[in-house]
Amino acid sequence: MRLEPWALDLQRALDEQDWERLRRLAGVQPAKALRYLTARLYVAEAAGRCNAARALGAVAGEPGIVSDEQIRELLRRYFWWLNDESGAVPLGIPEAIGAILAARPELQPEFLPLLCSLAYHPESLQTGPIERGVFWALGHIGRPVATCSPDAVRAIADAAQQHPDRETQVTAAWALSRFEA
Repeated sequence: MRLEPWALDLQRALDEQDWERLRRLAGVQPAKALRYLTARLYVAEAAGRCNAARALGAVAGEPGIVSDEQIRELLRRYFWWLNDESGAVPLGIPEAIGAILAARPELQPEFLPLLCSLAYHPESLQTGPIERGVFWALGHIGRPVATCSPDAVRAIADAAQQHPDRETQVTAAWALSRFEA
């Protein structure tokens, strides 16, 4: 697939983690940039998903580029994709939610409790890369998680100590350290 020059520039800014250039390019075509960055959440390796999530946070953190209502709609869509009924494979989606909520703390009262619940509600528990993504997202947000949801902190502390998957255990331990920072 051949990308147009604007998309190539956006991809280069993403690869180079040049958030200033990325914001400038996204400001030209915000909706298209959000769609492009959302698609980048589906890369195979975790580092690429986290990079795309950080890019979404960088773009979302600029109210002049993306309005509160556009971000709310995007977050609603992301939460829907985390629902089994959506039929989506939500790779990178928790990370994107966390990066956006870290960049737009004014939206945390509305969406952070939902994200926190993914760490401990039996009916919404995730596994594998999605579970690690939830832990990464909560760690990326940091201290507000501890205030919002002691239950999520306990669940992450348990995972840091006794999760059977070593990678998930490490991610949970990192997230836990961020709540105290």
